[in-house]
Parts: sequence; C-alpha cells; structure tokens
Amino acid sequence: EEEDESCVHALQLTLSQVLPMVLNAANELEIFDIIAGAGGPDSDAQISASEIASKLPTQNPDAPAMLDRMLRLLGTHSLLSCSLHTLEDGSVDRRYGLSPAGKFFVQTQDGPSLASVVSLANHPAPREVRYNLKDAILEG
Repeated sequence: EEEDESCVHALQLTLSQVLPMVLNAANELEIFDIIAGAGGPDSDAQISASEIASKLPTQNPDAPAMLDRMLRLLGTHSLLSCSLHTLEDGSVDRRYGLSPAGKFFVQTQDGPSLASVVSLANHPAPREVRYNLKDAILEG
C-alpha cells in the first residue's frame, strides 16, 4: 500500500506540468470570464462545455469535448465546480461554475485577478529557462 501511494505521488509529480498548461489555455480562451458571464462572478451559475464553445471563435466540432476534458481537470483541482444533469434523451451533461479559487482567474472583475500571473508564468522566456535548467547547471 505504501509503495502504491509512492507510485501515485511520483506519477502526480511527473504530470504536474499539465495543470499549468491547461490553466494557461483556459486563461487565453477567457473560460473563467465566460463562466462568470453566465451569471456574474458571485453567482452559482453553471454552464456546459458546449455553451462555452459557442462563445469561442471556433468552427472545430470537437471543441466542446476538448473543453470538457480541460474543465474536468480544472474541476479536480477545485478551480471549477461541476454538476451532472440528465437531459431529456437520457444523456448526461456536465455543467461548470466558478469555485471560490476559480473566481481569482476572472479577468473582467473589479478585484484582483491572477490571470496576468498565469500569462507571465507561461510566457516563452521563463518557460525556456526552465527547459534549459540542466544546461545552466552544467555549463553555467
């Protein structure tokens, strides 16, 4: 059991780059603002991935499914709330809302926003430094 927990922890660390990349894409797509626009940043309004995709300048038919994967990841990190709704045809639709932490990524709010910090952290210049850290240590 301890070895399994250690393996899971090691895997989480290995994949820890995924969240910042998804958060950056959500920031660039203004996903948090779109969700906030569904009812205001202080509301509990929830919106589906299809509804979000309809507000993006895309013709990609796979956009709602791709967004849903991103939104689920943000939900597992408590940046979004998620609820399931059964539709008339029996299919299940996930709807997403802003969590208390997610509200800090809304760019159009009056209070502080971490959106610019996400952009800065994912800018190519500091990212390039991180990718070349080994060379900096070995070569100076």
